[in-house]
Amino acid sequence: MMEILKNTKIDFIGKRNYAFILSGALFLLGMLAIIQIALGGANLGVDFSGGTAVQIKFAQHVSLSEIRKALDEGGLKDINLEDQPAENKILIGVKKEEARLGGFTERIIEVISNRFSDKTPVVDSITEIGPKVSAKLRKDALWAILMATAGLLIYVG
Repeated sequence: MMEILKNTKIDFIGKRNYAFILSGALFLLGMLAIIQIALGGANLGVDFSGGTAVQIKFAQHVSLSEIRKALDEGGLKDINLEDQPAENKILIGVKKEEARLGGFTERIIEVISNRFSDKTPVVDSITEIGPKVSAKLRKDALWAILMATAGLLIYVG
């Protein structure tokens, strides 16, 4: 038999207290995350919080700061931007409540088209997710996490 590491003498039992502390800290962080998601305090994406996501492709690269400035000047606040520089695409996400649902997509496209007409913006995709759908997704994700955790505990047990 081939040995990759020779003469390994690791005192696993002696290091068990460090492993217990690390495992406990990770467990507490996980439980805190689950509680934050359940209470609605977590910073979730548009899929889980409801809102609009508009993906726009440009002929040339446009920086996020230029787009953020244009949207601010257009009266659109609390915008999440994601850059995909390899494809000259920008993902614009707006979280919103049910009372404000609708109208944001047209406003975003109008502001971007007017401000960056020289870079030929093209709308790749538009996704609008209402609060009822996002609440169901959030609930289903929470159940999936709990079931996976239970499955792991049963397997280890």
